[in-house]
Amino acid sequence: MCAAPSRASSGAAFPESSAPDDSVRAVVDAGGEPWARILDLLERRRCELPEGSVLELHSANPQVRPSLRAWCRLTGTVLLEEDGTDDRSAYRIKLPSSNAPGTPTSSPLQNPETS
Repeated sequence: MCAAPSRASSGAAFPESSAPDDSVRAVVDAGGEPWARILDLLERRRCELPEGSVLELHSANPQVRPSLRAWCRLTGTVLLEEDGTDDRSAYRIKLPSSNAPGTPTSSPLQNPETS
């Protein structure tokens, strides 16, 4: 089920002063889950949310940061902010728009019926 468009609660890791187009549409609280599980959660949200949406990831796994950065590069998402302590981090991620420069597109080889 998709999250309703809303700003994260007042206890959010990020300040309320962000621009309106950077409002968080969904929060993924991954706890201490390993990257493989977090990846599944992010991919599900990426498919559910509209293009250009912002989601927030909370993680207690310190090894998420490098994997998340790589995932952002591969998927054309933008890591807008990182906020962390020794035991918990929050990341604000903007999903790509279809017209965003550098956004990966599917190859005709992946969809042969369209060529």
